[in-house]
Amino acid sequence: MNHATDLPLVSIGMPVYNEARFIDASLASLRRQDHPNLEIVVCDNASGDDTVAICERHAREDARIRIVRASENHGAISNFQRALDEARGDFFLWAAGHDLWSPNFVSACLGALLADPRACLAFACSRWIDGAGAPLARASGWTDTRGMDPLARFFTVYWGNMHPILGLMRTPDLRACTPLLQLTGGDLVLLSRLSLRGDFAHAPAALWSRREFRAEARYEDKLRRYASKDVAIAKSLLQRMFPLVQLPFALMRVVWRAPLPWLDRIGALLVLLASFPLRYRVGRRDNAR
Repeated sequence: MNHATDLPLVSIGMPVYNEARFIDASLASLRRQDHPNLEIVVCDNASGDDTVAICERHAREDARIRIVRASENHGAISNFQRALDEARGDFFLWAAGHDLWSPNFVSACLGALLADPRACLAFACSRWIDGAGAPLARASGWTDTRGMDPLARFFTVYWGNMHPILGLMRTPDLRACTPLLQLTGGDLVLLSRLSLRGDFAHAPAALWSRREFRAEARYEDKLRRYASKDVAIAKSLLQRMFPLVQLPFALMRVVWRAPLPWLDRIGALLVLLASFPLRYRVGRRDNAR
C-alpha cells in the first residue's frame, strides 16, 4: 500500500467543552499519528473559552480536522454520541481534549484489530499524567480478553476500569451497541455490550497518556461532576439523589439480552445482584470521566 487512502479510514471523535487549556497539545498529538488516513471530528458543546478558536487554527493547518459546533450545551453523553454519529471511518476512537497519544497509537491498535477478526476493540498501554504532563504514581492498565469466554470477558469489564472506552473500536460493532445511555455508568454498559460481541486486544507498543487535572479526591466528587449542569448526565431528581440507581438494571438488561445459554444468563444475573454493592462501595475504581 503506497497511498494513505489505501489504508482503512480511522475516525477520531473528540467531544469537547471548555478544553482551551490542553486541546492545542491534544490535537497536535493526534496530528502526529503515523497512520495517515484519519479524520478528526471535534464536537464542541458550546464552549465558553477559546476551545473553538484553537480548533479552527488546527483545522486551517490540517484538512483532516473538521469542527461540529452546538449552539448550546446538550450534555456530555449527547456530545459523545454526536461524535460517533459524525464518523465516516470503519474504525473509531473517542479522544479526550486533554489527553496525549504516542505517534503509533492508531496504527498499533489498528494492527491488533486487523490481526484478529474476533477483536472488536484494541487498547494501548496507559499512564496517568498531571496538568504539566508529568507522570503520576498511579495504577493503570487493563486486561487482554482474547481467549476468554463471553461471560469471563463481561466480568473482566465489570471489575475493571473504564480505560478501554477510549480505545480503537470497529465502528459497526460500536454502533450496534449504541445509542449511548443517559445514565451514570453508561460507559460500563457500553463496554459490557462490546465485551459480549468480541475480544478486547492489547496493543502493547502504543501509549495513551490520560491527564488528571481535576481536584477529585473521592468517587463522590466524580458523581457530583456528572450531575452538574455542564456534564448533565444526571438529569432527573432521582438520578441526582441516587446517581447509580439505573446502572444495575441496565447491566442486567445487557446480560438478559445476550446470546448466551439461559443458565449462564441466570447465573450472571445472580452474580451481578450479589456483587454490585461490593463493586461500588469497596471496589471503587477509576471510571470514565
